[in-house]
Amino acid sequence: MRIVIAGSHGTGKTTLAKALAERLNLNYIPDIVREEAAPKGFTINENTPMEVQMWLVSRQWELEKTTPESWIADKSLFDYFIYGGLVLEDKNVKEVIKDIVRRNAKYDFVFYLPIEFPMERDGLRSPDSKFHEKIDRRFKECLAEFGVKYTVLSGSVEERVNQAVNCIKKGGED
Repeated sequence: MRIVIAGSHGTGKTTLAKALAERLNLNYIPDIVREEAAPKGFTINENTPMEVQMWLVSRQWELEKTTPESWIADKSLFDYFIYGGLVLEDKNVKEVIKDIVRRNAKYDFVFYLPIEFPMERDGLRSPDSKFHEKIDRRFKECLAEFGVKYTVLSGSVEERVNQAVNCIKKGGED
């Protein structure tokens, strides 16, 4: 089983993914932006360079391919398609990323988290609320563009966990 949490930065994806991994005894694919890119000093915001964006796509793809199933990830290939589409200027690079996503973003469950509360400022993610909202809109557009069925989770962490568990138990039926 392959599960991803989708949504703009600061919506609680990492918190939910960790809680679900523990509750369902799943392997957890960490947030590579926070765990790997930021410690290396990579720029991660509206000005992320093309080389970093390509590294992020490649690293996410690698983790999704090599992590033993069943797993949950708080990022997915969709994240890097969306952020790359907004920050990259090179249309060829955007097409390469889109092709990688089209061929490889195959998930059993996609749980989407809307913006429900103010984002915590952590010095890593962009605090620009307009950029935050743009990413949120783009996530919904992207999931529709790729024909991805997803479930919206809302409420507290525990409410979101329970909603996700119930969805998984029902096999994704709404």
